[in-house]
Order: sequence, then C-alpha cells, then structure tokens
Amino acid sequence: MHALVKDFFDKRVISTDIDMNKPLHNAILYLEESNSVLNKMVEKNIGKLEENVPWSTMHDMYKRSYDHLCGVLSLFIIGQLQSSEALCRTAIESSVNLHYVSLDNSMDKLIAYFKDYIQAERKQNVNWEKSIDNSSYDSESKEFHRKKIEGKNKALDKYEEMLQQSLSLANIDYDSNTTRWPNIFERFRDIDHEVSYRTVYMALCSQAHNDPEDILNNIMTRVIANVDGLEKANFIEQYQFSLYMVLTCLNFHILASAMYIAKFEIKTKKLMDIYKKSTKILIEFTDNMERTITQHITAKEVV
Repeated sequence: MHALVKDFFDKRVISTDIDMNKPLHNAILYLEESNSVLNKMVEKNIGKLEENVPWSTMHDMYKRSYDHLCGVLSLFIIGQLQSSEALCRTAIESSVNLHYVSLDNSMDKLIAYFKDYIQAERKQNVNWEKSIDNSSYDSESKEFHRKKIEGKNKALDKYEEMLQQSLSLANIDYDSNTTRWPNIFERFRDIDHEVSYRTVYMALCSQAHNDPEDILNNIMTRVIANVDGLEKANFIEQYQFSLYMVLTCLNFHILASAMYIAKFEIKTKKLMDIYKKSTKILIEFTDNMERTITQHITAKEVV
C-alpha cells in the first residue's frame, strides 16, 4: 500500500486491513497525488494567484470537488455502494462546475453562478410561503415558518450586499452582469462532455433519485430459473459499476483541477500526467468489466 493511500485511510479512521484491488488503490493514489501537486502549485504561485479576483472562489470550488471525491471513495471502501454512486452525482457535477468556470471569463461565470443560486432560493421561499398559507397548520406553526422564511430572505440580501461591496473594491459591477448560468446539460456540453451527460450523469441521477433498478435486479435473481451464479454475478455487476463510476468521477476531477490551475497560466504537466494515468486505469477497468461478470454465470441443463 502506497504511503499516500495509507494516509488517506488513517485520516478517515478506516482500517487498512482490507482486500483492495489495483484500480481502487490507484484511484486513491491518483486523487492524493493530484491534490498534493495542486496544493504545491498554489503555494508556489500564491502571490500571482491572489492578484486574480476569481481565484479564491475557484479554489473553494476545487476543495469542494476534492472533498466530494474523498467521500465517494470512503463510502465505496466501507461497502456502501449505492450511497457512493449517489454521491458520485454530486462529485461529478462539482467537477463539471469547476471545469466550466475555468473556461473563458471566469468572473462573469462566477457571478452568474451566485445570482442563479440566490434567485432560485428566493423563488423557493415564495413557494414555501404559499404552501404554508394553503396548509392546515395552526397559526403558531405558520408563524414559525414565516419567521424562518423572513430570516432566509434576509440572509440572501446579505449575500448580495456582500458580493456587491466586495467586488466593487476590484472595480467589478455585480448588478450589471447579465451572464446566464446554464443548466447542467449545457455545462456538460460546453466542456465537450455531452455524451457523458447522456450516459454517466443520467445513470448517477437514477441512483440519486432512488429509482428501482437495483430492486428490479434483485427480483430478477429470485425469479429466473435454470441459472447458477446469478445472485453473485448481480453483486459483482453492482460492485463493478460502482467502481467504474468512482473512477469516472476521479477522471473528471483531475481534469477539472488541471483546467482550473491552467486558467492562471500555471503549467499543468504533472497534473496532466496523473490525468493520463487515471484515464488508463478507467479504460483497462472498463475493458475487463463484462468478462468479470459473465464468468460467474452458468446455465443449468433442463432435463
């Protein structure tokens, strides 16, 4: 076990006394290597980076993406496969956001990101209040909710005020920015990953929305006759698919990390070398998936 991988386990108080395959080991290794490389780049170039207004927020986005990947891997290691998949959706969207913001005018896109969130929350508050007005709650409960809505609206006002004032110090007009924050499909498309949206992201949405696919597969293993090993093959398929999604999320994260740091004209060769290694294990794993599953299934001879 590589020292970086062991450190990952130790920080999360996860026992290292587990059987770990090569793709999983390398996924942890490449995540930790890329994080170490990027943080060293930031430390080396901190003076240059701090001169760029979007940098601190983009670094926050990077750290959020990294933390999500740590969560995805931790859940997978302890055998919570479906939960790991559900978090993969959040992790991959976090990477897509960072990648997208790193293209073209990052400041305009960040302002659009903030405005889109604030607008959505204000709309949610309006709908929340309508639901309270139309509910059968007693007057005391309704008043409790209305105070919460009022408090949330005040918090949103403070967010906007803070953004307006802090950006004005850098001669950036928050209010005049009309850049639109695109939907998730458009963000995938704009970073040239439209096919990944149709395949990987939509599959992850299925798990996040608790669709019945896993339950249907369990039913299939109970009702199909004349087949041995189907239950084991079903579990292996679940494991393989979950690990495939973990490796895919890692791939998105490392590429987004490279795009983010390249935005500030910092050389990304070391990060791209790790990205190539993460791509290689993803391709190798994908090539072996079907064979690993089908070798456990045999048909019984019907007499």
